[in-house]
Amino acid sequence: MIKQINFVLALALSLASVCPSAEGTWFKKVDMPTARSHLSASVVAGKIYTIGGCTQAVYQEYLSTVEAYDAATDTWTRKADMPTGRARLSTSVADGKIYAIGGSPHPHADLSTVELYDPTTDTWTTKADMPTARCWLSTSVVNGKIYAIGGKIESSATMVSTVEEYDPMTDIWTKKADMPTARMALSTNVVNGKIYAIGGVATGGGAGPSLSTVEVYDPSTDSWTRKADMPTARANLSAGMLNGKIYVIGGSTGWSTVFSTLEVYDSAMDTWAKGPDMPTARSAGPSAGVVDGKVYVIGGVVNPSNWAPTAAVEVYQPNPLAIDFNGDGLVDIKDLLRLIDSWGQDDPLVDIAPPPFGDGIVDVQDLELLMNYWEQPIDDPTLIAHWALDEIEGDVAYDSAGVNDAFVVGGAAWQPSGGQVDGALQLDGIDGRAITGPVLDPADGPFSVLAWMQGGAPGQMALSQLDGVNWLGADPLLGCLMTGLCASGRGGGPLQSETAITDGVWHRVGFVWDGLNRSLYVDDILAAQDTQQGLASSNGGLNIGCGMNSAAGTFWSGMIDEVRIYSRAISPY
Repeated sequence: MIKQINFVLALALSLASVCPSAEGTWFKKVDMPTARSHLSASVVAGKIYTIGGCTQAVYQEYLSTVEAYDAATDTWTRKADMPTGRARLSTSVADGKIYAIGGSPHPHADLSTVELYDPTTDTWTTKADMPTARCWLSTSVVNGKIYAIGGKIESSATMVSTVEEYDPMTDIWTKKADMPTARMALSTNVVNGKIYAIGGVATGGGAGPSLSTVEVYDPSTDSWTRKADMPTARANLSAGMLNGKIYVIGGSTGWSTVFSTLEVYDSAMDTWAKGPDMPTARSAGPSAGVVDGKVYVIGGVVNPSNWAPTAAVEVYQPNPLAIDFNGDGLVDIKDLLRLIDSWGQDDPLVDIAPPPFGDGIVDVQDLELLMNYWEQPIDDPTLIAHWALDEIEGDVAYDSAGVNDAFVVGGAAWQPSGGQVDGALQLDGIDGRAITGPVLDPADGPFSVLAWMQGGAPGQMALSQLDGVNWLGADPLLGCLMTGLCASGRGGGPLQSETAITDGVWHRVGFVWDGLNRSLYVDDILAAQDTQQGLASSNGGLNIGCGMNSAAGTFWSGMIDEVRIYSRAISPY
């Protein structure tokens, strides 16, 4: 064992300066209200506006529908309809306004229509028509000007290489150099002022072989250059640009094969890399939007046999950094020792490579990924709530991980320099607490709750759910860590440790539910564990600093710091 530890430590040190490109992870989000394909989406002020498209099988209804997705709250809002119902259009944003360009009002017609949507007023305005009526085109913006590229003229079943530039300031269109490869159902993205045209189809009225072609347009010189082909030839794809890389997702070849493929183009190196597949294979115009470092893929067609559209929303988080094993927000020696402890074993909590699900053994791949983020703070997508409790005034405890800000009431006071990690919340044991809305339902799946606490007395609670049970606190007799999170019915009951937490010193406590086992930790040491057949459901908000019914005797008398909730099982030791 000593030799193994020394070997892994030496290997870790040699990898500390290596920066392999870590893959990311896919997550499911709430469905779009209106299932549709051949829509277009644009992002303004952190919201994704999905516009137009068609619904029902085989394009039976062409839509004017506009729905806005708020990534921060995972919610949708209906907006004013676009004046002209259409599918196979393209949208782009200039000066905070969305321009809907071209498309089809029914299966065999083309539009030159341009309509402007202002998200601040939820209104539409008609602008100058595009010179070449077409559908299946793609648009991108450089220096405030919109470039409409490629597409198809349905009336003649002709693929076009046409490029036309629109100036929103003057409402004037200008002809530009044609794209070398005439094509429809392509995707365009901008990197460093240049437009990359990727994929599509050039023959067969859309049913011909798909393309792997990549051509880049430089508006400053009005010229095109060929780039490295995409590994998977496809059309009807979606793509988003993030940190100089283009994430190309889904699509199809012909009318039969639908892809879940993710391939990442590095414009600086002119190279492609394979990413983890999207959970739901889809084509026919799924639309992508980038918000807060994540790529959202929305709508499209899943089953090409009937072309029925989907409402699915899935988000790709590049480099998700879900590698903070003990949930303290930092990759350090504790995480390394946890990996060493499972070296050569099948331990799903630390088997992180290759992402997203590992390969069944903890080995050098997992070590390489861990060391890529050595001693860096982690932006963990599974961290769904984090109250640092470092405020110095006011009645709000801010959630740095999401939207679950808590309101501080009663005899609670900020201690800016008295916490375990910077400040903390001082509670009086009488009526002081912080209250927040619903964060998660314990019945939904694995999760972890971690916090620092000091003081307290038997029967007092640090965290509880308003219409549920006590999540973390001290048992009524000895002041040992306990939880009331359990299965409903006869099979459920509290879990209690034999480790006291009311001795006046700081303790890091935790509850971890992995879907079968519930575990209590004190100071990163397993204090109690058993199995349960699920946990009882509850959708109430949370109390920080008192029991579930706010009863006398359940209010915490002491300090609480660094409360974290994860949507995964953490390994605190």
